[in-house]
Amino acid sequence: MFDYTPRIDALELGLLECTQRIESVEQALAEPSQPEVDPGGAAEMTMVDDQGNTNVMVRVPKFSYQDVNQSILDRTGVDLQLGTGTPTMFLKNGVEINEVYIAKYLASAGASGGCSVVGDAAPMTNVDYDTAKALCKNKGAGWHMMSIHEWAAVALWSFANGTEPRGNTDYGRSHESTIETAVRVDNKTPGDRSGTGATKTGTGPQAWSHDGTSLGIADLVGNVYEWLDQMSLIEGQITTTLDNDPDAAEQSWVKHSAFLDSQTASKSGSAGSPVLNSAISNRNGSVGDDTSNGGYATNEHFAKIAQSPTYQKMELLRRLVIESASQTNVKGSIYCRNYGARFPLRGGHWYIGSDAGLGALTLIYARSGAHSVFGFRPAFFA
Repeated sequence: MFDYTPRIDALELGLLECTQRIESVEQALAEPSQPEVDPGGAAEMTMVDDQGNTNVMVRVPKFSYQDVNQSILDRTGVDLQLGTGTPTMFLKNGVEINEVYIAKYLASAGASGGCSVVGDAAPMTNVDYDTAKALCKNKGAGWHMMSIHEWAAVALWSFANGTEPRGNTDYGRSHESTIETAVRVDNKTPGDRSGTGATKTGTGPQAWSHDGTSLGIADLVGNVYEWLDQMSLIEGQITTTLDNDPDAAEQSWVKHSAFLDSQTASKSGSAGSPVLNSAISNRNGSVGDDTSNGGYATNEHFAKIAQSPTYQKMELLRRLVIESASQTNVKGSIYCRNYGARFPLRGGHWYIGSDAGLGALTLIYARSGAHSVFGFRPAFFA
């Protein structure tokens, strides 16, 4: 008589293995999904704010200035003199923060009078500094407008890793690599110099993200200028928080012994390149005048501006990508008015060409300035 026992045993073993696999799948489905992590430690995740708006965020884990500086030195042979320790992005009143979440995309329109951070959307523009800041803060606890500290740390990290991004700097395409394009909000062909050349968030190539991957922060360079918090230029004097404190009142921001002086006292048009100085010797407008009626100073690369003999070099300003120890640094021009109160815009916009870059810094507009190329980006930390 034939013995069926071995076959029965095998079937029972197979059924047991199938049951175990099903239980494993069910367990995995029941567990909350984890954000995808790239090799550099960044991660993408979705957060829903207090207004019910979706925000796709990129986790940026803490790193050190010495590692960034050494990587730049190894890659370029240049010492940017960034010092050591934790970047100011990861410090609030001296207390360390392990990670900061930066909006993957520029802010776009949201529900309940708020804003969202989603891909394939038209950037929210024509917002002034205070409106942009309020839109970020209204998302709830921990939310704020991206700060000068966060922008600069991300810029230096990108430079250290050789992933300095390009972006929409020529009507929907990169002026450096015109084959790199994105979807224009007006649906016109990239490069067409009619219409509105802004592009939908995140529709460009990976070369337009801070780490050169699909997981990176998109559109930091070009598309629209971005308002940044925790810095101002008051009558030409550079004023910032000492570290990343979005709760700090403007009155408490530190007035540094650093001024953006001018080469001439011209009161109209370009007055030449700015000069880092210990005081203002050439003012291009009237004290207290927040308008754009006077002159301005500009240089094609922020890192090329001269430093007067009396200027005391400042490590913090090097860390904030305002001062530079070398002309080898992230790209981007500088524009400034050393009269009135000016607030920072960085990155460039869709028709600015070679003026764009992670180092691009515009300090010519008052807080009330609103324009079709002015946008913003939320950030979050607990």
